[in-house]
Amino acid sequence: MKYFVFFSTILLILYLVEFVKKDNRTFTFMDKDFTTAIKGFSILTVMWAHAGARLGVGGIQFIAGVGVALFLICSGYGLEMSYQRNGLKGFWKKRFLKVCIPFWIVELVGLLITQQFEIKKYLLDAVFISPATGYGWFMQYIVICYILFFSVKMMSEKLRVNEMWILIVAFAVWFIADSCFFADSGMPFLRARQMLSFPLGVMIAKNREKIERYSTRKRTVILVWGGITGILFMAITQLSVVKALPYFVSNVMALFTVLPLAIAFIAFVGKAKVLLNNKFLLGAGTVSYEIYLVHAFSLNLVKGSLVRVSVFVAVTAVLACVLYLGQKKMMGSRV
Repeated sequence: MKYFVFFSTILLILYLVEFVKKDNRTFTFMDKDFTTAIKGFSILTVMWAHAGARLGVGGIQFIAGVGVALFLICSGYGLEMSYQRNGLKGFWKKRFLKVCIPFWIVELVGLLITQQFEIKKYLLDAVFISPATGYGWFMQYIVICYILFFSVKMMSEKLRVNEMWILIVAFAVWFIADSCFFADSGMPFLRARQMLSFPLGVMIAKNREKIERYSTRKRTVILVWGGITGILFMAITQLSVVKALPYFVSNVMALFTVLPLAIAFIAFVGKAKVLLNNKFLLGAGTVSYEIYLVHAFSLNLVKGSLVRVSVFVAVTAVLACVLYLGQKKMMGSRV
């Protein structure tokens, strides 16, 4: 436990050091800085929870689920905002350069360094069929989100139908298929509980101005009910009688665990934007995807030692930044 406390203290100090610095940046609800800071918070909670589990802290994994929900909300939001500006122009080129290539590089190097590399294993991982690590499920998940988003946009452009309903139906079908046929018996809720996160991000983007005008009272209600719902269903889904239910039924309940907590967090920071005005969060958010990729392997450094925990933080940060800078250079963009 003391090593986990040490790790938590490192993150808190890094946050507070940057928080006390004056910054004239002005945040508005769901603007670029706002969502970047949320991504920073989300990846830090994921890394914090995963490291905590490695250090023997029980019952902390659900925190990672909240972080993933926040990241997916921001991803859906960002794709919809990009679509409103540019349509589908260059959609797959961007996903290939910003998502696939960094993933392939990290997986190749990581598997080689950890002596887990096998050609078949790597190829199945690279085409998002069978993850090579315990955290690779997210890559498969986000790629399917991209495919559904792109397909729905193409369909709506041709048929001129309500794309939001099509998107929800598409994710509902995916939820049913995953729960009934593809659920992992160890964690059957892992993907299923996130099925509404990405579509919610798209919906927020479509209704941003309306949501931004919500009264303080309405935001408080969202905050309170989101928190209560998430905590309540988190407790309910831990009951043995619920775990014994068919996966489809228990996964429906799991939909009301991490997502409401993520919504409550967004409502909270929407009322207290000053908490996001932090260079540490913004920096972590900028390289959040790279941190996720790297930490799947750097977590092997986490052991019961102050030095090892410190090395884990340093190595993850450095490699994530190197990966980010390399990817920006490859795209010919200024950092």
